[in-house]
Amino acid sequence: MATITLPRSRARLGLGVLAVALAVVAGVLVWRLTAQPEAPYADPASTGALTLCSARGEAVSGGKTADRPFAGFVLGESALPDGADPTGAVATLYAYQPREGVSPAEFSGTAITAATPYADPARPAAAVTDQAWSLGDFVTAFPAGFDGYVQLRLVLGTPALGTVPDHYDTADIKVDGDTWELVRGGHASCRDAAEAVTTGGS
Repeated sequence: MATITLPRSRARLGLGVLAVALAVVAGVLVWRLTAQPEAPYADPASTGALTLCSARGEAVSGGKTADRPFAGFVLGESALPDGADPTGAVATLYAYQPREGVSPAEFSGTAITAATPYADPARPAAAVTDQAWSLGDFVTAFPAGFDGYVQLRLVLGTPALGTVPDHYDTADIKVDGDTWELVRGGHASCRDAAEAVTTGGS
């Protein structure tokens, strides 16, 4: 029986194609394993992202739902609407319950901190103390039924404007059992977070 021998150039070409194919498959697997999750909703009223900071000035990206407080401070990145007088401005952290097929404007939620006066009109912030709701408190009252997601909103207000309902920074967190992780948030420095507020919240 005759033996067919491929030319070396064709053999090398075949090995090269195989190597490229394996590299592509490996790349897809790595991407799938390392790709960050993304909240299954988009809020058109969100004007920026929230950074969660500890009382020690470190970024917070997860923890236990029973942690009280789950963060020491929350830093926003969006000032009041243009032309608004910032005198007496305060920021309050709210948590909302995303629901499938429901507009973010219709999410149910509640304030989980008291209103906090903040130092820099361009850098809203709120203090989160051990008197604030834990995330466990929130999901007990408002179960995280949409893939475990909870939306945080930093809502601003002034004596002249009242509460500004449709201009807020947000963060998306995901609850899994008794733990939570930050899926989308800001990247502000937490080093001087305590100086961003002028009094403690509750």
